[in-house]
Amino acid sequence: MITGAIFDMDGVLIDSMPVWENIDGIYLKGQGKEPEPGLTEILFTKSMQEAAEYLRQAYGLPKTAVQIAEEIIDLVRLCYREEIPAKAGALPFVRGLRDAGVHITVATASDRELAEAALLRLGILEYVEGIFTCKDAGAGKEASPAVYLNALGSMGTEMAGTWVFEDVLHGIRTANRAGFRTAGVYDASSEAYQELIQKEASVYLRDLTDFNGFYQSVAALGGYTI
Repeated sequence: MITGAIFDMDGVLIDSMPVWENIDGIYLKGQGKEPEPGLTEILFTKSMQEAAEYLRQAYGLPKTAVQIAEEIIDLVRLCYREEIPAKAGALPFVRGLRDAGVHITVATASDRELAEAALLRLGILEYVEGIFTCKDAGAGKEASPAVYLNALGSMGTEMAGTWVFEDVLHGIRTANRAGFRTAGVYDASSEAYQELIQKEASVYLRDLTDFNGFYQSVAALGGYTI
């Protein structure tokens, strides 16, 4: 049965990817630098600290990676506090899992403060037992399953009954390799990878509006029910 759910936040619970797709370029222009073509794709799989270190080295910014990350966070903080909406169906979906007794955590590449601000405003935070960040784990999701394993350990659930909800291919692959069941959730930012996501995730969700459909998909795998 499903005893635990680990949700990615950006692109799964909240519709924040448009902010992240543009924020690094906005920051660089503010520093008098012209962003290189394909910057969004280069930084897509990196954590905040990894992205900041890349910008520092690639653009010769006379600051530490920590300073760069803090300045970028300043630019997006207001968006998380006041503007970014929830993904369709996210709140009822999370509530449905919690009502069924499922433990819920969040594993995110975003800063903890941003995650707490957005999830609190959107009414999701009250259903979440803990927020785990790649920064605290010491590695991004492409390199390591550490953030998922930290979330798993906090819930005290068995891996076989714990699902990871991700919108990006590298997250799904990392969680799969670690032994989790995975739910691929559609987000426009990963449009080019949808075929692979559908193939590699345990189940595929176009959005989070169909809780019963998810239940049926899980049951169809055999032996896994809520």
